[in-house]
Amino acid sequence: MLLADSLDQWSGSSYNGTMELNELMCRRCQAPLATNDFNWELGLATCAHCNTVFSIEGRPGAALRSPATWQRPPVPIPAKFEITHPSNGLSISYRWFRLSFVFLAVFSVFWNGFMLVWHGISLASGALFMSAFGLIHTAVGIGIGYYTIAGFLNHTKIAVERDVLHVRHGPMPWFGNLDLLVGDLEQLYAKQVVKQNQNGSSTSYEVHAILRNGRQQKLISGLDEPEQALYLEQEIERYLGIEDRPVPSELPR
Repeated sequence: MLLADSLDQWSGSSYNGTMELNELMCRRCQAPLATNDFNWELGLATCAHCNTVFSIEGRPGAALRSPATWQRPPVPIPAKFEITHPSNGLSISYRWFRLSFVFLAVFSVFWNGFMLVWHGISLASGALFMSAFGLIHTAVGIGIGYYTIAGFLNHTKIAVERDVLHVRHGPMPWFGNLDLLVGDLEQLYAKQVVKQNQNGSSTSYEVHAILRNGRQQKLISGLDEPEQALYLEQEIERYLGIEDRPVPSELPR
């Protein structure tokens, strides 16, 4: 890894007082620098392409994008999201439903119908082992069916009431409900999650909280679009008066 002694020459542009972060480029390989390339506490910028490290102390752009002045463009409210401001509180809710749940509903009816016939034939013929063999597939079908019904009916609600942040999923019972004291929240950030599977990969988005004790807590997961995670981060931080600061590996906007 190379260490550049200054940022005197940012390739491609000169500082004019309004330069955006994505206009700053690596002195060595000319690659544009992103938010995650900057470490404000150490006063350094690291190029993700060539690993060159630059000092940003007292250099153009450092004051512009320091934590005290770091700002990102606002994110508009996503489709299916509803936000209200009840007395002394904040409430954001959204439905789970999407078109893929229609396919799951058809698949679930076929799968569970097939397993029902399987067990009926097995029990009628006295083949108890055959029926028992299908129990694993039956459990899978029940799980898919439950998830499908939840997809049609459920919504998630994030609410701040009496200095407590609540996350609730329902009306079908679901994991992930939690309560956090507002005073424990230091920072929120959105992140992208990519999971590999036999059919390729799937991408979803999450909202996490950094607590004052240094622990991290996942607030929301399974979001379909980056704007959904970014909007939740934006509105919760805005309501609570939490200053938006860059977090390593967070979702850029």
